[in-house]
Amino acid sequence: MARILIVDDDEALATLMDKALRAEGYEVRRAGDGPAGLKLLEERPADLVLLDVRLPGMSGLEVLRRIREKHPRTLVLVITGYSSLPVALEAVEGGAVGYLTKPFKMADLRDRVNKTLGRSGGGGGIVVKVR
Repeated sequence: MARILIVDDDEALATLMDKALRAEGYEVRRAGDGPAGLKLLEERPADLVLLDVRLPGMSGLEVLRRIREKHPRTLVLVITGYSSLPVALEAVEGGAVGYLTKPFKMADLRDRVNKTLGRSGGGGGIVVKVR
């Protein structure tokens, strides 16, 4: 069972993502800020981190940088309401495997997660979606 860590301060959205991904058979943990997410990742590695860009205390891009330093094989999918090309490029150049803009449908999230983790033959790859 793949392990997913959600790092997002939007409690309602994190709850929806958690439920949708558990229904797919994933083990899910959640953190509401960057330092808490990094701590959870140290305690138990994840296969995929769903990471918001705007977080209290530490930006998601800084969290991404720290994940790349200590956990270079961990996949990171950036999720944000920040739909600008420069932020998307910075995330991908920083090591994210993709970028999903809010709001999104849970079916789209499940599909992206499944493809990123190689469950549907899509194999992941870098996907940038900017509106």
